Amino acid sequence: MSGSFGRVKRTATGAVDRNLTKIIGISTGLIAVNILAMLALSFVPSVVGLGSVLFGNFFIGIAVFAVTVGGGSWVASKGTQRGSLPLAGVGVTLTQLGYALFGATALGLAAAALRLLAIGISVVVTGAITAAVAYIVFTTGRDFSSWQNYSFYLFIGGFALGAVGFFIFQPLILLASLVFFAAFVVSLAYEIWAVKENRYASDLRNAIGIYAAVMGVFVNVLIWVLRILELLDA
Repeated sequence: MSGSFGRVKRTATGAVDRNLTKIIGISTGLIAVNILAMLALSFVPSVVGLGSVLFGNFFIGIAVFAVTVGGGSWVASKGTQRGSLPLAGVGVTLTQLGYALFGATALGLAAAALRLLAIGISVVVTGAITAAVAYIVFTTGRDFSSWQNYSFYLFIGGFALGAVGFFIFQPLILLASLVFFAAFVVSLAYEIWAVKENRYASDLRNAIGIYAAVMGVFVNVLIWVLRILELLDA
């Protein structure tokens, strides 16, 4: 990986101009903005109240998350494919909104004194997970091209488990959250592999993909960190 930073061009089937520094910079910036938005919105009671209503129901919460985060990522990808920066911007904004609302709700329901600590711990844990995944992807010859599909299957599996848990056996919702976490980690592996293999010609598309996957890992880690801190603080 150390030799990959900077510009990498491939011209066998057309030029691909990949700039890892730019990709990392954009994705990190988007992540930082999203986390700051979460923290700020967690102190707005109306936002936390809205999020509590939406995410308080498993099915409504999944629908909101799918429309904002999933839909936003799709729109952003289409925007980069068409070379439309405004369309990509709409998609990113929608994704940011979904993550910010979810994270603000989780933070807003926790004690104010725990919020910064929870974010700090979650950033470190998410960074470690991202670094580990990147190391595995860049130092092995494994083909991760199918992992985008695996991620989709895991999301469907998490939804199915959560639905059964909602109606029949409540603890299955907890298991569903672990499956969703795994789905985002698998998605992250694919997105990093896509950068390594020059899967997409757009640096912006690569950055948005990594941003969305990392934020998915982050919000899952944040939920668990908040739960642990609240138990320790009790």
